[in-house]
Formats: sequence, C-alpha cells, structure tokens
Amino acid sequence: MTVPAPRPSGVRSPLRLCLAAAVAVGLSGCGPDLDTPEGTTRAFVDAMAQRDWDGACELLSHDFVHRAMEGNSQYCPVYLERWHPDTSDYEALAVQGEAEESPDGYRLEVAPEGTPDRTEEVVVVEESERLVLLRYPGRDTAIR
Repeated sequence: MTVPAPRPSGVRSPLRLCLAAAVAVGLSGCGPDLDTPEGTTRAFVDAMAQRDWDGACELLSHDFVHRAMEGNSQYCPVYLERWHPDTSDYEALAVQGEAEESPDGYRLEVAPEGTPDRTEEVVVVEESERLVLLRYPGRDTAIR
C-alpha cells in the first residue's frame, strides 16, 4: 500500500486553486454596471438600503450635492443619514424599464417591487466621464 506524501502546509491542490480562481473571476463581474443609468441607479439604491452613506454620496451628482448641502460636499454622508433615518424602502426598490435619454440626462423610474404604480423619477447625468444621479429616489420624502 502506497501512502501519499504529506503536502507542506500552505500548498493547496491544483483543483482547489482553480476553483478559487474561477470564483474570484466570476465575482469580479458581479454587481450593477456603473456604465449604464440603470446600473448606477441600482448601485445607489443598494448603497442606501445598506446605509452605505459614502457609497451613496459617490453616486450623486456633484452639482446636486453642492446645491442641496449648502456647498459642503464633505458632509454628504451626514446629510444623507439625517435625511433618511429609515432606509427600509430602498430594499424593495427596482428599476422599471430602461432609461430614456433627455436634454437634461437619462430619465428612468424606480418603484417598490410588486407595486409599479408607486414610481419615482430618477435623473442620471454624466459628470467627469462617469454616470451619477442628479435626482435620486427618496429625495422628495427626505426629512429636511
């Protein structure tokens, strides 16, 4: 009977390494596509649902942040947290259809899943070669 030689610690089987690499490559493509208005909106909604204020601020238009936050963009996360103490509504928001291009950006609608009659309009614009939200879902119901 042949006894296999023990592997030095830290060395993994080739199959396990291949599986780990495949999973890593597969996961790198996950998440919303920030090159589309729909993906940018989805990423913002996800960030708000997770109370990731910094992540949500990164997806807001600099113009909006500057006007809405009295020119103090460094406090964007504080403002969002104050304006949206309950983010549970964001958990069920879904993008409805595809964005339509307009003179002031891309317009699209979001609504809670299962209730497409409760839509809100979102406006996505391009700033510094990336898509950001000029009008975001929940803005009209924010506590100010």
